[in-house]
Amino acid sequence: MKKLLSVLAVIAGLTAATAQSSIKDGEWFHAVGYDYAIGIDLSSLAVPFASNGVTWAPRYTFPVGDEMSFGLVAPVGLGIAQSSAGGINLGYHYTLAATLQVGLASTRASNAFIGAFVNIGYGSYARQVRNNSGIGPAFERDGSNGVFSELGVRYDYLGNEVNLSAGMWRVPVSAVDKADVLSLRLLYGFW
Repeated sequence: MKKLLSVLAVIAGLTAATAQSSIKDGEWFHAVGYDYAIGIDLSSLAVPFASNGVTWAPRYTFPVGDEMSFGLVAPVGLGIAQSSAGGINLGYHYTLAATLQVGLASTRASNAFIGAFVNIGYGSYARQVRNNSGIGPAFERDGSNGVFSELGVRYDYLGNEVNLSAGMWRVPVSAVDKADVLSLRLLYGFW
């Protein structure tokens, strides 16, 4: 998988270098919608929390022809997370990732019916968790920081661009007691 992603990144970079795009040739695109996330402890397959929320994912891309682009995407989101112990927490995430887009909505000039994308970067999925130290209502950040990867498809539904994607924040092995986070998103895209 890593080799395939590396090859795709090199191809996109070489194609972009030959196109000699300038910063003025970039395009903004936005997507907003529903985000469902669960924390998973991969060693025990326990689910310490689940979250329902909203996500906004702006991206700035450079077209490479009419059906492909590459650039940066910075999804941010906010949700209500419920822990397995029964507590309700405020969940939030932020990420900065490189993106490769093909097909529908990869560029303004694209007229494809379906598209796909891959995002790879670094980010955090965190919750504000009540501290049970007994000294009043104190909250502390419980964050899962790590490499973020996401795969998705984009399709045209009655003239609207709809994104469906699955992503993961993978925490380092050295991060003890931190859960990896899986996310499913259903977003509406617009220029």
